[in-house]
Amino acid sequence: MEYKVDGIIKFYPTIKLKLDATLDFTSPSGARITLNSTNDNDLAVGITLEADSEANAKAMAEIELNRISDLLSYLHDIPISGSGVTGMVTVSLTPEGKHIITGETMLAIDAILSLVKELEPQSIEELGYHLEKEYPPNFEDIASMWREAISTEAPALKYLLLYRLMEFLFGSSNIKELTEWIKAKEPSVQIFPCNWRKRDITVYTYLRDNIHRKQKQFPFREINNALPKLQNLVKQAIGEKLEGQQEDFGKI
Repeated sequence: MEYKVDGIIKFYPTIKLKLDATLDFTSPSGARITLNSTNDNDLAVGITLEADSEANAKAMAEIELNRISDLLSYLHDIPISGSGVTGMVTVSLTPEGKHIITGETMLAIDAILSLVKELEPQSIEELGYHLEKEYPPNFEDIASMWREAISTEAPALKYLLLYRLMEFLFGSSNIKELTEWIKAKEPSVQIFPCNWRKRDITVYTYLRDNIHRKQKQFPFREINNALPKLQNLVKQAIGEKLEGQQEDFGKI
């Protein structure tokens, strides 16, 4: 049976993404999807799909919403506040044509002043190209981890999640490769000796280790200062680690 599902992707109040035109594309699953900016510059999502029950249709739509959220967050470095299904209609064939059975529940959207990143038609077309593509499972896992990290407001937790992603890319036990890679990308990076690791480490690993230690002064200021650079390094690492798997990963 065919279902038409309405959904919403919500950005944080401080930064949003605006589409200047409607974006229509087909997901690798076959679902037909439409994206439109709302008056408050969140994203209204229309999903048309085939399912054998309302429960399965909702579950499939939520998977699509998560996939779109992950890719948007990765492609445009934008945090995602959340996403969800806001309504659903069942489309059934009758002798007279299509008969729509409705029953929708809408979510309220708060109107708050925001910084809006506006996408022009060419950028929207490029976004559609990326959203239609089928990616290897490990990339979608990484995109999901990226979205979780940059959508986290607490600086210390955000730092830990970004560092966790870096460990995922390099291997949690391969601190030597990670350290040398960071030194190559940032030659002036601060270096610290680490007795228990039996090697020198960069400031990024040093701060990560100190988040977990009981100490009188938590390194809030140092973490806040390092976060933008760490986020940039993680994005570079994703591009490099996945570049060989698909020809345009490095261009995303």
